[in-house]
Amino acid sequence: MFFHEEFYFHDGETGEKLFVALGNVASIHVVAKTTSKQHGRGTSFGCQPEDRFHNAYLPPGCCYLRCNTWVCLDEFYEFGSKAVLAARFSGLIKPVCDLPKEITRMIQECALESLDISPAQTEAVRASLV
Repeated sequence: MFFHEEFYFHDGETGEKLFVALGNVASIHVVAKTTSKQHGRGTSFGCQPEDRFHNAYLPPGCCYLRCNTWVCLDEFYEFGSKAVLAARFSGLIKPVCDLPKEITRMIQECALESLDISPAQTEAVRASLV
């Protein structure tokens, strides 16, 4: 899990955001942002494919998280390896915690169920399954 100080959202806005790396292939990293806002999302640990917005729920205390956290799997973001490396060196992207392998795998498999994941993003996630 990583924190990005200048995360670029699909609507053109930028801001601070916690995100999960899902996979990479051909120097492209596929990530999903997180939210602490419930907005009708379920609170059962794990994959929530039936919610209005496809997500994976991580409860407080899980993976060093202090509050309810939903990994938003209804939209995906792609970062080039060079941009990620530059952002890490400049301090814009900071590692927050390493997710346990079983939780990472659950989030990856949940992402692969999403109707919003592209074929290229699916390839990156499948190539990186933990």
